[in-house]
Amino acid sequence: MSVLETLAAWAANREHVWSNIVLDRAMHAFADTIACTVAGSADPVSLKVAQGLKAWGSGSATVMGTDSKVPAPWAAMVNGTAAHVLEIDDNFYPALTHASAVLVPALIALGEEIDASGTELLDAYIVGLELHATLGRGVNRSHYFAGWHPTATVGCIGTAGACARLLKLNTVQTIAAMSLAVSMASGNKAQFGTEAKSFQCGMSASNAIVAARLAAAGLQGNPEVLEDPQGFLSLYGGPAPRGWDEPLKKLGNPLALEEFGLAPKRHACCGSAHNAIDCVLDLKREHGFTASDVETIDILVGASNKKNLRYDDPVDEFQARFSMHYNIALALLQGTVTLADFTSEAVQRKAVRDLFKVTRLKARAFEDEPKDPDDRPPHIVTITLKDGRKLEAQRIYARGLIQDPYSDEERLAKIVACCEPLISTSALDSLVRELAGFRTLQSIRSLTATLGAKHD
Repeated sequence: MSVLETLAAWAANREHVWSNIVLDRAMHAFADTIACTVAGSADPVSLKVAQGLKAWGSGSATVMGTDSKVPAPWAAMVNGTAAHVLEIDDNFYPALTHASAVLVPALIALGEEIDASGTELLDAYIVGLELHATLGRGVNRSHYFAGWHPTATVGCIGTAGACARLLKLNTVQTIAAMSLAVSMASGNKAQFGTEAKSFQCGMSASNAIVAARLAAAGLQGNPEVLEDPQGFLSLYGGPAPRGWDEPLKKLGNPLALEEFGLAPKRHACCGSAHNAIDCVLDLKREHGFTASDVETIDILVGASNKKNLRYDDPVDEFQARFSMHYNIALALLQGTVTLADFTSEAVQRKAVRDLFKVTRLKARAFEDEPKDPDDRPPHIVTITLKDGRKLEAQRIYARGLIQDPYSDEERLAKIVACCEPLISTSALDSLVRELAGFRTLQSIRSLTATLGAKHD
């Protein structure tokens, strides 16, 4: 069997039974991503994408935050952009993707079209996330280091498999869906710090639906496209791709969602900065220093992380989301990194910019890092205070992962913070109830009716 045949057979035929911990984590991912999408729905980038698609007809899928109904691929494109645009959506470490920001918009849009239940959406999400993991483990870190945006490449292929699962396609059709998605998998890290970065997420979600629908109609692709000499691994793999043998051994054994969970964000910036931000906050709590006490902060991250954090002197909110210097300054000054910190005015604050000089960012050499994305060396922060003391902290996992998880109260607080400015109190109450009971939703349309209405 080819790599794709193995993945598709698992995706199409794996029994529809999951542990409670896996279902709970999938529910948390839907809730977190929907909240991020609501928050991002009013962003100018999301509005531009919606406007650009406006002339292409109506449909049955909701553009969140509006009363517009469009075809499912277009809803996924807008909502996927909105889910990712504010950089508060979760990360998925085994794949190095923002998995939920592709999977959730695609599955909700397609689910609304076919009137799927909450249980069916969770099932497809869990399958899709495992496909993300296996595909990502095959090409990363090399793929990521080469400049590909795995959310839009790996994410498109894995999410096509999730859409095939939701449509109840058979193995042959699932092979076709994922093979076609390889042809549509694109997106690069040169767009980080621009409006196009979040659009690549929406594009991936949209293309995944298209691939699954075309496969359902009988369109075929090469079942060996992942390992073909002119296929995905060879073309997209970067300088030292890991290959498929070891990742396939881990397919569903155990599920990546069970072993690693997801990485929901509490800081509204690139996840590559989160370990260092949390280290600074940990040290502040322990030692009680302030920004004015700091002489220097030396930070060691991975090679790809430093490439992501490319803006030492950001000029706008897009670049600021990918600036270690900006976000460390926020952590020092105010102890938080919030959505309000990413406006053109906020980025120009003198008190923040004056602190850029204290941060010194270095990276490990790519050759010194493990090939397996599941193996994560720590990010290390060393703070030298003006009184001569040196303080050090390191983190492999940011706050919010299963190693340092959020409480139910913290998850709810994020939903409220994202949604409260944009929807009415009654709509927010309804949304919170529906998200808490996602497993029992008879139809996703009841939830999208809440998300689609405009509110003062």
